[in-house]
Amino acid sequence: MSALHDLVILGSGTTAFAGALRAAEEGARVLMVEQSRLGGTCVNWGCIPSKTLIDKARGYYEARRGERFGMNLTAGPPDCQRLMAAKTEAVETVRYDRYQKVLEAHPGIEVLRGHGRFLSPRELQVGAEVLVSERFLIACGGVPRLLHLPGAADIDYLTSYSALHLPCIPRSLVIIGGGVIALEMGQMFCRFGAAVTIVERGERPLKDFDRRLTDPFEAMAAEEGIEMVFGVEAQRFYRRGNESCLQALVGGVEREFHAERIMFAVGTAPATEDIGLAEAGVEVDHAGFIRVDEEMRTSAAGIWAAGDVTGPPLIAPAGAREAEVAVDNLLNPQAHRRIDHRCTPMAVFTDPEFASVGIDAQQATHEGKEVVETFLDLHKVAKAHVIGECRGGILLCAEKGSGRVLGVQMLASRAADVIHEAALAVRFGLTVEDLAETIHVYPTISDGLRLVALENLRQQGRRQP
Repeated sequence: MSALHDLVILGSGTTAFAGALRAAEEGARVLMVEQSRLGGTCVNWGCIPSKTLIDKARGYYEARRGERFGMNLTAGPPDCQRLMAAKTEAVETVRYDRYQKVLEAHPGIEVLRGHGRFLSPRELQVGAEVLVSERFLIACGGVPRLLHLPGAADIDYLTSYSALHLPCIPRSLVIIGGGVIALEMGQMFCRFGAAVTIVERGERPLKDFDRRLTDPFEAMAAEEGIEMVFGVEAQRFYRRGNESCLQALVGGVEREFHAERIMFAVGTAPATEDIGLAEAGVEVDHAGFIRVDEEMRTSAAGIWAAGDVTGPPLIAPAGAREAEVAVDNLLNPQAHRRIDHRCTPMAVFTDPEFASVGIDAQQATHEGKEVVETFLDLHKVAKAHVIGECRGGILLCAEKGSGRVLGVQMLASRAADVIHEAALAVRFGLTVEDLAETIHVYPTISDGLRLVALENLRQQGRRQP
């Protein structure tokens, strides 16, 4: 079979499909090797099921929140059966529309079911068959990282995968971790009625975001009933009756956390177990992620890698672009396409949403740039008053003198949508004057970008447009 294909891809998720489509567009014959469900993590266990439930949790919460605005809405207990059915329908629809139909429309792309394992840089074994190819793309994604502590096997712990496939909402939940998944799913479960405690070993959540954004979110989460505990050093797990328990040190003092279920949200590990990286000559870093250069080449000639398997940013659109870059380079060695994730936006689908793109003032200063950083409190954005939630803000980092926009961070409603304007500014070298001169629809959260740009100009002592 391998002789009939110009490229063999490990995986069939967002990253793998993007690479397969790019190769097929160039006339290449592609074979994807998949041991699980078509579509990979994002559609089956990540983005689609989680964001579906997060959206439904927001609607459920808004029904109760409306009381303070005089709306006589009553929210009864959620119907878990219908809720999970809606999630399943979304997953199956996206999987068919975005993946199965694509295969049907592209006869040059085939899928071979089974576990792929390299025997050498040119040989991949799938079941009883050995595929021989000059070009491989490793795009098998990542899996939830686990905590290998005493008692972990006894508590039937949850991960971001299994938590999304529960038949009903647990009465109580302890989430270990303070990153994106912990906050998104913690708020979701809390809004559905679970008593949620988030424990994090660091001093705050979302360490890559500015405290001027994370602090107000902590306050909002506390008002919703989410307890966040920091400086937590997990030690061991155990069962007591119907509860799962965590013994930990908090500030050097022993403390017990207990709930119906405990969930691990401590990051992502590369899904490279038993795929023969050593036999292929593919180097990995200290965390097990595949090392690649800016053109997505691995240390082994003829083997490229893209997506979560190569490490941060661990987001599906970034992996898709990496795969396209990799395929362009492997099909045309003179292309020398590169990836620059400074222009890659990301978001946290809490409510309100976090979003960011580019670099912050600390990173810019480390690179020798002189910058002007401006923070605009969301209270100054009219749309925030319309929505009824003024806590949050927009942080803009611009190069002093040129005014070039280097980075933006946000905490606001619809920040995941608004951040794309900032992403364009970073990518194309736009300035704060460009943002300030652009007429924005009013009232919108997007208008906050114009306002923060105006404030940045004032800080620099420059004339407003």
